[in-house]
Amino acid sequence: MATQRKLPQAMRPRGRIGRIFGWLMRRLNRPAYRWTVDQLRATQPKSLLEIGFGTGDLLSLAAKRLKLSRVAGVDPSELMLETAQKRLRRFRKKAAIDLKLGDDAALPMEGPFDAVAALHSFQFWTHPGTTLAHIRSLLAPNGRFVLVLKLHGKRKAAPNPLSRGGDEVSQAIAAAQAAGFVMLGMKGISKSSQGIVFGCG
Repeated sequence: MATQRKLPQAMRPRGRIGRIFGWLMRRLNRPAYRWTVDQLRATQPKSLLEIGFGTGDLLSLAAKRLKLSRVAGVDPSELMLETAQKRLRRFRKKAAIDLKLGDDAALPMEGPFDAVAALHSFQFWTHPGTTLAHIRSLLAPNGRFVLVLKLHGKRKAAPNPLSRGGDEVSQAIAAAQAAGFVMLGMKGISKSSQGIVFGCG
């Protein structure tokens, strides 16, 4: 528990401050949620896994607009797990909902998934190469992986070594390509968010 208290709210929201952080996250990330769903619409996915689902807003939007039959995700925050479960409760009659407590290093999911998304969680991945390879193994042959990076320049305290170098976008793309992905597109969603879409190579 002592270790959890030292983690920043952005990495593991908790308590009253965590609820405020979650509200801000929902508000600020809306353009990224919409952009991600738009990128997935063309392939008409029926299953989606999100790494770091936070408040569950992306999964909720995708379940509604894409008519998903399977919704899954991992997040290290107990508060966000509880929040997302409540938000997705209304979809349980039409989709299998499987949300777990955990981070990128312990994806407990069995594939294949038609789509995988990670919004603003990449900087918290401890072993990005291993996680990317795992994501690639979970994706269906024509699946899509959408990665949205939060741009802050160098982050000395970030667990992800690629996020500490100051060229996170290029290094994330190179790592994804090394894991077997092909970049299909990239767009600046906002001044602080860069979206990248990958397919299976």
